[in-house]
Amino acid sequence: MSGASRLIPLPSCIMLLPAGAHFWRSGQPGLAAACIVLAALAWSRAAWVRLLLLLVLPLLAARWVWSTGQFVQMRMLMGEPWHRLAVILLTVALLTALATWPLLRETAQQRYHKGEATAHTQLAALFLCIALLLPVWIMKPQLLVLERFLPQWGSLQLALAGTWAALAAGWLSSKKSPQLRMRLWRLFSLVFFAQLVLGLLLESRFLLSGQLHLPVPGLIAAAPVYRGGGWFMLGLFTFSTLLAGAAWCSHLCYFGAWDATEAKACAGGPRGIARMDTSAGASTNGASLPAQQAVPRRAPAWLPHLRLVMLALTLGIPLLLRLGGAPIEAALACGLLLGLLALPASLLVSRKAGYAAYCRGLCPLGLLAKWLGRLAPWRVRRTGSCRRCMACVRVCRQDAMSDPATTTAPNADCNLCRDCVAVCPQKALSVTFYGLPGSQSWAGPAFVAILAALHAAFLAMARI
Repeated sequence: MSGASRLIPLPSCIMLLPAGAHFWRSGQPGLAAACIVLAALAWSRAAWVRLLLLLVLPLLAARWVWSTGQFVQMRMLMGEPWHRLAVILLTVALLTALATWPLLRETAQQRYHKGEATAHTQLAALFLCIALLLPVWIMKPQLLVLERFLPQWGSLQLALAGTWAALAAGWLSSKKSPQLRMRLWRLFSLVFFAQLVLGLLLESRFLLSGQLHLPVPGLIAAAPVYRGGGWFMLGLFTFSTLLAGAAWCSHLCYFGAWDATEAKACAGGPRGIARMDTSAGASTNGASLPAQQAVPRRAPAWLPHLRLVMLALTLGIPLLLRLGGAPIEAALACGLLLGLLALPASLLVSRKAGYAAYCRGLCPLGLLAKWLGRLAPWRVRRTGSCRRCMACVRVCRQDAMSDPATTTAPNADCNLCRDCVAVCPQKALSVTFYGLPGSQSWAGPAFVAILAALHAAFLAMARI
């Protein structure tokens, strides 16, 4: 890279610094810090950063013009001179707008070359994350963790969350998305429970309401039934599920991450060898499928019915406890029991069988996500020819690819993890919009942007 190419970010950084100073003096320290973060990002080589700078710098120039009008009006009302002030501020606005010119040159495109294929998806994830958090910051800023400790700094958390959403979208779009999805998912769960521990041991402001609520997913539905109110978490779950469909269970559930981890632990091991496709077509390039590349066991037919029973119990028992005037200790004991079922289910069944036993058979919220997910537009469909290599069947932990040779899509147990889409060597599976032909070209990136935005937005808020 030439010396001139290395200096391409310099004009942007120079003009971001006075913008940060302006926000600081106007009592907006979060925006000032966000300008510094963007100035640091400008030195990266990510393609989405270049696009972001091309959008932000004109907006900052417009902000300088607006501020010029405000200051000139104040000076005129006070009878003070304003011409030199106007010239200085308008010059800064012009220089800020001109800072985009180096970014439009071909050398800038060569410098910001990393992730060109996913740049628009990452940028969409960033702005969608900010769009999700902006009403929260305006109407109820205490939902943002940083705002509780540092008032007026919530805008920095929006900027950091948006940046993380862009990075997550890039990882979820990569060829290694099955592994990276699990890492992001486990990180999501670790942050969730770390926040719980910090809230209990150090500072109650880490908790959403300052009070303890058992971190069991099923209680999102059960708690409002018992209390007769407090529908915020259920509303948040419904909103996110309507956006992302059943992918709530494969990206945003703080329990499911560990059940899926245990299920994946048996992949390729001898305990996972329960069914093999021995037909003539079950080969790759004419070679037989190696024995060590086994597929997970089929879940028993009664397991989905057990989850229906669990949902009925999760809603019925709290109602009976409420009507019977049972003490809160009884309700907490029932909720704790529901959560503790995850341990034997994951360690004794998921790890040995290769399918997520707790998610498939015991989690009542997963069933609600499955039903609500039918309203969401995202569908995994077969959009190419299948060679029956069984890669999709081996990677699926929901038993959704039960018969890849005869079906055109995963069955109703699909939780939209997209692992099958990533591992298919024929690129025969795609995320579509209601299964419409041709929609896979934009539906997949749009879906990834939504998932990354929700992931980052939830990380920015307290959820206990």
